[in-house]
Parts: sequence; structure tokens; C-alpha cells
Amino acid sequence: MKKNHTVIPSGQKGPFVLTSDRGEKISAIEGLKLSRRMEAILTESRARGLTGDERRALIKEQASRK
Repeated sequence: MKKNHTVIPSGQKGPFVLTSDRGEKISAIEGLKLSRRMEAILTESRARGLTGDERRALIKEQASRK
């Protein structure tokens, strides 16, 4: 069976992009909150301008220190 792929022109966003702000709103609706430790890690990663992969590596590093 052939799959149909929609090509989105460069510079345009798709129908839904999950950003940090949207993720926080979804979590708030679900009643989830970040721990102080996790909030500090994410704040630090944003301040340093880390990419998603770099953030995940930082989180793994911090979690393994515990």
C-alpha cells in the first residue's frame, strides 16, 4: 500500500508543534508539575541555548548523579 506524504514548504509549520510552552500547559491540565531540581536543569539548559539532544544528555547526566 502506498503511503501519502504531505510535504510542507520550507518556512511553514505543520499542523501542530509541541513547544515547551505547550508542553507546560498540557502538563498543567493533567496536574503535573516539575520538581525544583528538574526546573533548575531546564532553566539552565535554556540559558545555555542547548539543543534538544544536548538537553536530554544533560538530564541523563544529572539523573545519574543522584
